[in-house]
Amino acid sequence: MPLMKNALALAACVLMPMATTAQTLSKEALLDFVNTRYQAYFHYNLCTFKNVNEEKHSGRSRGTEPVEWWNPTGLDCEQWAQVCIDSRMAGGWLTAKHHGGFCLWDSAHTDYDVASSPVKTDVVGEFVKTFRERGLKVGIYYSILDYHHGIDNGTVTQEKIEFLKAQITELLTNYGPIDYMNFDGWNTWPTLPDYDDCPYDELFRLVKRLQPECLIVSHTYESNLAHTEIPFADAAGRAYPYHPDYMRPTAASDCSQRDWWWDDIPEYRKPKSKAYLLKQLDSYNSHNSVYVLNISPGPNGRLDDSVCKRLTEVAEAWDRPADLTEAGDNWGYQYDVSTNLAFHKPATQSTTDGPILDMRARPRAEIAVDGVIEGSGAMEQCSLTTEEMSPWWQVDLRCECHLDEVQIYFQTDAPDRKRSDIALIVYDAAGQAVWTERLKPSSPAYTEPDRLVVKLGSDKVVGRVIRIKAISKQTVLGIAEVLVHGEPN
Repeated sequence: MPLMKNALALAACVLMPMATTAQTLSKEALLDFVNTRYQAYFHYNLCTFKNVNEEKHSGRSRGTEPVEWWNPTGLDCEQWAQVCIDSRMAGGWLTAKHHGGFCLWDSAHTDYDVASSPVKTDVVGEFVKTFRERGLKVGIYYSILDYHHGIDNGTVTQEKIEFLKAQITELLTNYGPIDYMNFDGWNTWPTLPDYDDCPYDELFRLVKRLQPECLIVSHTYESNLAHTEIPFADAAGRAYPYHPDYMRPTAASDCSQRDWWWDDIPEYRKPKSKAYLLKQLDSYNSHNSVYVLNISPGPNGRLDDSVCKRLTEVAEAWDRPADLTEAGDNWGYQYDVSTNLAFHKPATQSTTDGPILDMRARPRAEIAVDGVIEGSGAMEQCSLTTEEMSPWWQVDLRCECHLDEVQIYFQTDAPDRKRSDIALIVYDAAGQAVWTERLKPSSPAYTEPDRLVVKLGSDKVVGRVIRIKAISKQTVLGIAEVLVHGEPN
């Protein structure tokens, strides 16, 4: 299967320098997002035609469906936009590329796209243009998992990462401002590419270089900022999916019909009840969470009349919350992340504990470099090891740096856990330990009960990897955030 339509185009993208990006997450942007309250998801791709062309109906394309199946008899983005307006939705998100890998735009990097199909209309272009003209927010959904191009767990090469970057670059440079980049198919199941295969930081920096104001809304099921700027979950059929006391900006999706994709079986297209949709809206909005409701266009490029009618009924009955006038004090990054050499850098730990709220979200090491110093493990704000002998956590700064200070914020909601001695170790690029210190629970370096501040001495230490180890026969290492101060060598 061809990975590239234009090898020179991919090469140009690969050779493009990665400029320094602004590492900010403004409270104003988060407040604007929360105040949208209600947006639309448009699952429209080859699966729309898979259910028509195959006897066995399926909610997922496997990347083997022929491009000739993409043969819509129309495309009415004007209707989509009007339905959003009539439904009191603030915007819409389009599945530009779902798990099957088929692209709804003419991509220079593959033949598996609309340009190679019988109907060559640039769906992304028409969607963005129409929604912008109607004053609606615009979101682009892009799946990291890609069956057609062989991007799944254990198969990701640097070439495939550059392919992903090249396509994201097309989407963020050819269509003007995009409000939200919605990533999916990434780490939540064992078969998906994980963050070790395709590091979040690489795509984060790319998006922020191309469109600094574009919010990243990753489908991670995590309620932290380790792999997203807005936590997002597929909560179809469930109430608010995060901790009941978690009030920072989030979003979650749901289906207005039985499944994500249009289906030619009438029973599958029956809209959910007004009462159900109103209950979901209220559940999400009361927690500062945006309800993203899927409404699937059919092969004619239009939304079903029955769904449009139901959404109008919901809009007429919906008691929309008043706009918030101020963002929460703890929204966004909680310190100047540009001063932290460890922010979003590759982090690992000796073991990783099991899920806390959702089986697809585990307390990974990256949570400790996500820009948030809150220490609640129950709210998924900490990296957590299993209970073991001398657990450790470490971060790779990606280059040797002159190091001044390391700050460690520990988990705050484990009062019964006995404090262990902590060993702080600095390794150089060759893996040799160049500095180490063991700190007892009584050490004056604890400036607060759960905060350790370690000065590395008057002579700057040069190192690349920082390791934190709890010296104990049996304990859990829970870390909320690690700040490394200094400068690149």
